[in-house]
Amino acid sequence: MARRALLALMLAAGAVVLPAVAATGQDEGAHEDHPSTSELQARIDAASPGDVVHIESGMYHGNLLVDVPVVLHGMGRPLIQGDGTGSVITVSAPGAVVDGLSVRGSGPGPVGGPAGVRVEATATGAVIRDVVVEGSYYGIAVFGARGVQIVGNTIHGRAAAAIGDEGHAIDPEAGEPTPGHEQHDGEPGIFSRGDGISLWDAEDVLVRDNDIQDARDGVFLSFGKNALIDRNRISGSRYAVHSMFAEELTLSENLFEENLSGAVMMYGGRVLLLRNAIHDSHSPSTGFGVLLKDVEDVEVAENVLTGNRVGVQVDGPPAGAAGEIRIHRNTVALNRFGVSLYPSGHATFFANSFVENTVQVVAQGTGVAGKNEWSFEGVGNFWSDYRGYDLAGEGVGDVAYLAGGSVEGLLRRAPVLEALASGPAFGLLRAVGDRWVEHEPIVEDPLPLMRPASPSAGGAGSNVVASAALGAIGLGVVAIAGVAVIGIRRPLRKGRVHRGT
Repeated sequence: MARRALLALMLAAGAVVLPAVAATGQDEGAHEDHPSTSELQARIDAASPGDVVHIESGMYHGNLLVDVPVVLHGMGRPLIQGDGTGSVITVSAPGAVVDGLSVRGSGPGPVGGPAGVRVEATATGAVIRDVVVEGSYYGIAVFGARGVQIVGNTIHGRAAAAIGDEGHAIDPEAGEPTPGHEQHDGEPGIFSRGDGISLWDAEDVLVRDNDIQDARDGVFLSFGKNALIDRNRISGSRYAVHSMFAEELTLSENLFEENLSGAVMMYGGRVLLLRNAIHDSHSPSTGFGVLLKDVEDVEVAENVLTGNRVGVQVDGPPAGAAGEIRIHRNTVALNRFGVSLYPSGHATFFANSFVENTVQVVAQGTGVAGKNEWSFEGVGNFWSDYRGYDLAGEGVGDVAYLAGGSVEGLLRRAPVLEALASGPAFGLLRAVGDRWVEHEPIVEDPLPLMRPASPSAGGAGSNVVASAALGAIGLGVVAIAGVAVIGIRRPLRKGRVHRGT
């Protein structure tokens, strides 16, 4: 609580706008049980382009094919109960609209990519709106279509299924399976968990105001171009948004909470991450708020990242990339690691607030120091552990902020110690290392800000464990720290770098 109160005081700026969420469910028992969808299918087949096909309240058994460009409109949220094979509703007509329905009971998956609502490549400009999907492999899947809008839907995935392939973000050699031929996550049949929204080679797609829970990935993009994903809420999934080779992707004003990882961006570009709130990405092996893996031309701005294992991890961009990685005006607070950098990482950080992360910046390998910029056009970053001063009162520290080195390297070499990193013994070890151990700092911010310039964390609700909770292990941790001091002893370090020297 003390850390959270400190955070609220330090970050006195505008809060991130969080999305409204779609309505859920229906009372099935209050509606008539219709024997099959055959009569609905006949009405769709007989309709003219542009007609509205009204579906009265009730439960309809069977699958539907929308191959005429009509508006399929539910009144009183009727339930289309699939027959357990294939997709419950398949949309193949351009401009078709599916609106106001509940959908349940696709095929088990993963073979064939069954979905609650499946949009085929021929359904240019289709709209899926205010649909509740439950008990299906994919919630809504788009295969090669252009101009699709997926707006205001609620998707509940198969929460009982295990989440598999978590390590894909850190072991890309495992690859990502071809759509429709994924490996099982957990047991076969109904225990296979698919993505909430799956976009394969889709272009000009809008994904807005959806509420997605307990999916494999909340939104998965494979290839495709020009997608806007905004104002969605995604929780209980492997990765909130997972992008592979997507181009011109924008994620804005989304809320991702309690997933294994938040925004996992791999390959492709350009990517804009703007004003998202990403909390409590809790996996002990991934747990990224934002992961950038070989993505070029990236802008990460005005996001709030709290309670994650890693706030931002940067690996890339690839050699010869057309654009840079710019990370600015973000609030990165109460994470185990604020920033994690690979040797290939090359980014510019400015106007961010790094607040009470257990370790502000860690290097995942050697050769990281000096590859990243920590200020831009006279603006550095705010660091909650900065111990410098500002004699002129201009809002910029007179002494450079230096961080990273011996203790952080120890954590990288012995990840088992991460669980102890917020304890008092590591605090003592870090203080000793800063004073007596020579090392090249990972971070050298020549213009540290004295006040935050990023969004407020507001009521983030992060579940980060305070360092005091680790005090109970007491002397055992101190003993480990003592051994660690021996492991990192080196000659006396050189003097600190001052601004302007």
